[in-house]
Amino acid sequence: MKAGGDTWWDSSITLILTNEKYYGALLQQKTVTVDFLTHKRIKNRGQEQQYLIENNHELIVSKELFEAVQKEKEKEQRAKLKGSVMGDSKRYSSKYALSSKVYCGCCGAIFKRRTWNSNNPSKKVVWQCKTYVNEGKAACDAKSVNEQVLHSAFVRVFNRMYENKERLIKTLKANIESVLSSKIGQEPLLDIEGQMQQLKSDLKELVNLKLRNQIDESVYDEETNRLSTELNELRQQMLILEEEEDQKEKIKERVDEIIQILSSRQDILEQFDDNLFNALVEKITILSPANLVFTLKSGMSIDEII
Repeated sequence: MKAGGDTWWDSSITLILTNEKYYGALLQQKTVTVDFLTHKRIKNRGQEQQYLIENNHELIVSKELFEAVQKEKEKEQRAKLKGSVMGDSKRYSSKYALSSKVYCGCCGAIFKRRTWNSNNPSKKVVWQCKTYVNEGKAACDAKSVNEQVLHSAFVRVFNRMYENKERLIKTLKANIESVLSSKIGQEPLLDIEGQMQQLKSDLKELVNLKLRNQIDESVYDEETNRLSTELNELRQQMLILEEEEDQKEKIKERVDEIIQILSSRQDILEQFDDNLFNALVEKITILSPANLVFTLKSGMSIDEII
């Protein structure tokens, strides 16, 4: 479920496909209370036993799809750890480092990698808007961008970040503190949980009345539908609230990684580095061949004018 607007972000889709509630299961004890006076709760990272209840509610994606996504995520994580910029500093081919990260500022489509004059020494690798390639200039007149231009632009962007890292780190910390300070708190969640328990109790009472033949069939069906609808609406509200908190946690992790990268770096960047690029950059938006916007994984945008 998207929070609003017309754009589905990769992170939003990933969240749907990594939250067990979307395939109808419920994982209990995701958080644990650490202070019973203030009711402060933190994410359960093994402090308490967790319980998974299958078929708890109506599913949105199939369990098979959910499990397939988890396997892909595990493979991705293993690959990331193997080539992590914070661990193994070995560089590999940067040939396709920009794949799925370059977007058209005119139509919003992704840029695709193409090789011009591939059979002679004057060949050149460029990135072009998919809409332009498939539908022509009438659909989108975005210009192609040389791959080396994009690589060099990232080097300059990173070096500006590095040279101003103390101020940048301070800004990143202030931003994440602002995001985390807007936590929804436990009260709305507890309120929804209380309402859901009451509805479940009412549904159970309806079933008992039906079993005892103490309720008219049409009344039973009408009340069951009404209570089930309200229960599903509350479940969706809870999902949205939990998604918001999960997104904030993911943003914090991304900011922490950027801060760690900048803090541990000992010198400016001399040439394009795949690992560094993938660790820092969410996407590049091509407004024109001379005007690029780098969006970091923290959400911060940096303009690069060539």
